[in-house]
Amino acid sequence: MKLNSLLLSALLGASLAACAPEGTETPPVEEPSSPVAEQSSLEWTKNGFGDMEQRFAPVSQISAENIDELGLAWKYDDFVVRGRVHRGNQGTPLVVDGVMYFTGPWSVLYAVDAKTGEELWVYDPDAEGAWARKACCDVNNKGVAYEDGVLYLGVVDGHLDAIDAATGERIWRTESIPDRSRSYTVTGAPRIAGDNIVIGAGGGDLDVRGFFAAFDKKTGEQSWIFYTVPAAPELGDETPAITLARETWGDDARWDIGLGGAVYDSIVYDPELNLVYAGVGNGVPHPTWLRDPTYQGDNLFLSAIVAVDADTGELKWHYQTTPADDWDFGATQNMILADLEFDGEPRKVLMQAPKNGFFYVIDRETGELLSAEPFTTVTWASHVDMETGRPVLIDDLKYEDSPKVIWPSVSGGHNWQPMAYSPKTELVYIPVLEAPMKYVGYDGVEYQPASLNEGKGPPLMPPFDPSDADLVEGQPEPTVHSVLKAWDPVKQETVWQSEYQPWWSGGVLVTEGDLIFQGAPDGLFRVYEATTGELLKTIDTGIAILAPPMTYTIDGEQYVAVLGGLGGSESAYFPDKAAAHLYENPETLFVFKLGGDDVELPPARVEPEKQPVPEPVEVSADVFDRGAELFYHNCARCHSYRGSPGAYPNLWNMSPTSHDSFMGTLMEGDFAYAGMASFADVLSMDDAEAIHAFLINDRVAMAEEGDQATGTRFQDVD
Repeated sequence: MKLNSLLLSALLGASLAACAPEGTETPPVEEPSSPVAEQSSLEWTKNGFGDMEQRFAPVSQISAENIDELGLAWKYDDFVVRGRVHRGNQGTPLVVDGVMYFTGPWSVLYAVDAKTGEELWVYDPDAEGAWARKACCDVNNKGVAYEDGVLYLGVVDGHLDAIDAATGERIWRTESIPDRSRSYTVTGAPRIAGDNIVIGAGGGDLDVRGFFAAFDKKTGEQSWIFYTVPAAPELGDETPAITLARETWGDDARWDIGLGGAVYDSIVYDPELNLVYAGVGNGVPHPTWLRDPTYQGDNLFLSAIVAVDADTGELKWHYQTTPADDWDFGATQNMILADLEFDGEPRKVLMQAPKNGFFYVIDRETGELLSAEPFTTVTWASHVDMETGRPVLIDDLKYEDSPKVIWPSVSGGHNWQPMAYSPKTELVYIPVLEAPMKYVGYDGVEYQPASLNEGKGPPLMPPFDPSDADLVEGQPEPTVHSVLKAWDPVKQETVWQSEYQPWWSGGVLVTEGDLIFQGAPDGLFRVYEATTGELLKTIDTGIAILAPPMTYTIDGEQYVAVLGGLGGSESAYFPDKAAAHLYENPETLFVFKLGGDDVELPPARVEPEKQPVPEPVEVSADVFDRGAELFYHNCARCHSYRGSPGAYPNLWNMSPTSHDSFMGTLMEGDFAYAGMASFADVLSMDDAEAIHAFLINDRVAMAEEGDQATGTRFQDVD
């Protein structure tokens, strides 16, 4: 099926998918080196609390008995905003020596008094605005690393910065990406691993060769780099791991597009074993028949977990969750380390619930697969063969020649929002996404820099068109929702699940008090009882919450903090029932405590003033169709079709001035600092005029149809 026919079908208004998507010990107390002298009695000094990254906090002051008293202690909303787009939050704050450190869009780092919210300093790394075009999923940031008075920050435009925690001054800066001509974006939180800082980068839907790398904590010099896929054969193999991986690729793979395998988020360090574990993402193009057209092998190390020596980067073991991944089922979701008993034997394990819908328990010393069972609806594979460790595929799911409906969607059964594990209840709490997707393959992919090169789409989500009835026949009833599930990792079964929540989801925190804290796109901050799943408390914030909560205590008082704001891949098309449909969507940090106040809701969302309908332009049907196709490839990641509610400017409601300056915006980068880069490197003036003609004439057609916004999601990124 050709792209143009797919696009025209999408433009008729078909709905597309919402896209995607610790340690139990108390950290050692150090001498205060921050501007706030009071020492926290429970700090949160690492991204997932401790080295095990369980997001379990050993504190129980807030409990089921007093949860009704939970209210707002303070909030912070003075985030750096470039232009008029609020881009949401995804990070986990840290609290050290009474100071809270957290990040917002554009990789800006904030330090505030953790007891009062008073701002202490702001570090703006001045990320290159035009770099936003290289981001599959916006310029968000998932947090920082801290050690010995130094903060380590990954900057979206490819830098790694070391910052003095007391002053907010930069100590050093280094390049963290291997090739600035490619669409690498750094949005994940770095991890400290012995003498090194380890970080990766996104871009696996665009044109990158995946990697993660280690940098010396003191100097910023690179210690080692681990590439997750081979380069073109004539360039040779950097390491034995790449030689191993090359055996699973054909000679004519799409080396020009980079092949993907981005490590954009999930990295964990085990100090006992001195191993770094990294979750590797999908390939690009997504289907194997376009990515590796003659061989179509397993394509290591795509959609896999790799374990490497923290000092050298040498591969110790790997496990591929989705060999020959055609579905964008990367393994970049958060990993949790734990000590569990399997078959009467104590095992050091790594647990992950990646996008493909299976929950994996792996021996983290050896890489042995211990168990793998579906935690949500899965139709692409019947089960995982425990002898081979490979999924057993269900026949006829290649969408090369005809569309297929598959569970889970490209957003996955679980996306980037972290799950949590309680060693007390011995359960994992997973924010699960439940929806199928209609996959449609392209005939080919013509490489385009700084653009999606996925080779499939637009993938359609329920409700499906009546003409797709045969595709869903015999399948589970289509759904589109999120749900919190308590999962027993030993018995590999669901113990309880919450009521359904709106699509997309929020990360999870669990505490010694047997409480689970989770936000959601509808703006409700929910508290559950950890053993039964009983909903104990809801707080309406009026702002979507996707980021994971954290907790800490100061002067014996427990606080719970969470970053709010809808953004990332959900910026272009706000999900149904998202709070951003009703209220303004400012980035906001909420901090709660017992005896706190009610949350004041944000101002009601005000529709922009309707601009006059422009005069139509005389162009041929071919030019109009070309403009529509170019819009899909270059614009639809951000600008929603026909003004469906989203964070970015509505191109179907441009003012006369915006029409007059259209070429300057698109081709000259007049608003590059705010994220709207120039496209002159990939578009000709004729191309730009075709896009403009499409927008104008479709706006005229929309007015004739009654000005109904019939937004269509064009992309399927994480």
